[in-house]
Amino acid sequence: MRGMSESGLRLPVSGTAPDLLTGDVPVSDQQWRERYLTGVHNLSADCIKVVDRDGRLQSMNLRGQHAMQVDDYSVCHGADWLSFWREVMLKAFAVASAGTPAQFTGFCPTLRGEPRWWDVTLAPLPDPARPDATAPYDLIVISRDVTDRVNAQQALEALNASLADEVARQTEALRNEKQLLLQTNEELENITYAMSHDLLTPVRHLLSFARLARQTTDTSKRDRYLGIIETSAVNLSGMIDGVMRFSRAGRCALRVQPVDLNDLHTEVQRELHPAAPGLQWTVSPLPTVPGDPQALRSILAILCRNALKYTRNRPDPHLHVSAHHDPQARTWRIDVQDNGAGFDPDYGHKLFRLFQRLHHQNEFEGTGTGLALVRRVVTRHGGTVHATGRPGQGATFSFTLPE
Repeated sequence: MRGMSESGLRLPVSGTAPDLLTGDVPVSDQQWRERYLTGVHNLSADCIKVVDRDGRLQSMNLRGQHAMQVDDYSVCHGADWLSFWREVMLKAFAVASAGTPAQFTGFCPTLRGEPRWWDVTLAPLPDPARPDATAPYDLIVISRDVTDRVNAQQALEALNASLADEVARQTEALRNEKQLLLQTNEELENITYAMSHDLLTPVRHLLSFARLARQTTDTSKRDRYLGIIETSAVNLSGMIDGVMRFSRAGRCALRVQPVDLNDLHTEVQRELHPAAPGLQWTVSPLPTVPGDPQALRSILAILCRNALKYTRNRPDPHLHVSAHHDPQARTWRIDVQDNGAGFDPDYGHKLFRLFQRLHHQNEFEGTGTGLALVRRVVTRHGGTVHATGRPGQGATFSFTLPE
């Protein structure tokens, strides 16, 4: 058929075979010209197709059929070629249909379902019967298999993303280590100060009242002095025990595992609630977080025990434990809220320091080590601590943990 190659490719018949660029050849060479172009057409490693203006497949070269794993071309002839591609191809097809070459890269599996990526070029073919027509007769589509290139590019992008994630992780780890080092130095300063000041106070009481007890001959005074000595000794013992627990909390290895905070809270509530039968103790659903179960139980117990202590003089004491999720920070915040004595917020920054207390020992007993221990344990879990309160209006002690 005039204008049709042996492979079914429609070709314009005007032009020359010896010099295809100049396009001036005797008509008697037409058959040779078509065979020449058909050979070039079929030898190309690219998948070369012709589609009509409606997007129906009109021809495909032999190498292209092999690349697309087409066993029987007749099954594909006339198929809607546009349906194989996404929206990007539709835009390119519209551009080529208007008479301008267009290019895109897209994904199209073979007929056997094997994944393939292609660089696709679409160009208009003029109507050989109407060389002056503005609209193209057909479109020639050349698809080059670039699957290896795209896969390599995607692998490189994945590697770069993985490296970026690793750099971010290492940076965060270094930041955490720096923060932990700064906190450790601060804690060492606090312990040094405590050893030179806070622990010496009960020792001085012991020495002073021991001297008075030895010097007095009044039995009632001696008994009072001995009572003060005993109280100071108990306080000193509690403070030393607190320092030891504080030190162990920083040295012991964490046995991290999924921890259901609901279970820990139930244990703490069962242990402490009998000591405050009039307390209204409520809890919202708590999350499961990674952590050391014993360490997390200890901080939950400390915060709840403090709430019981500071609400005992209230006529209607209540304690509420709740959790709040921050999806952006990927953390959980646990709040322990009470309506107890509260505290002056101007001095709240001292609460989590060793031996720092905002209430007199005569009002509420304690050694000033519990909240410092909470801070140390939470920090080792990658979290933070916070407290809000008002005098006489209760307080909320919070800590965060990674999800």
